Amino acid sequence: MEATAHPMRWLAALALATAAIALLGLATVGLLGSAAEAEPKAQASKAKITIKIREFAFRRPTALVTRGTTIVFANKERSVSHTATANGGSFDTGTIQPGKAVAVSFRKKGTFRFHCEIHPEMRGKVVVQ
Repeated sequence: MEATAHPMRWLAALALATAAIALLGLATVGLLGSAAEAEPKAQASKAKITIKIREFAFRRPTALVTRGTTIVFANKERSVSHTATANGGSFDTGTIQPGKAVAVSFRKKGTFRFHCEIHPEMRGKVVVQ
């Protein structure tokens, strides 16, 4: 499929691929066991925000959300993989390849600090009200 020939089809295919990747991430994080079930849990939610990962930084280092919000960690790098891993182990996206995304739903109130396991200087936090 050539992007210049059919831009709307290309965008629809991209949206479908992103949704499929997010669902795969939801299923993967949901199967991690008790650590993933203790606090945030990957699942579908009506509220959704995106934290972009670009230039070795989380481009929304602090996210203030309500319970049940799904955060999509989207790696916008061209050639570098990253993770979004909770400091306390309550969630872990696993390795997010360049151009891919993983979704995590936050069901409990609290502050969840996270970092990139590959690049520990990358840090952020999610505050769930």
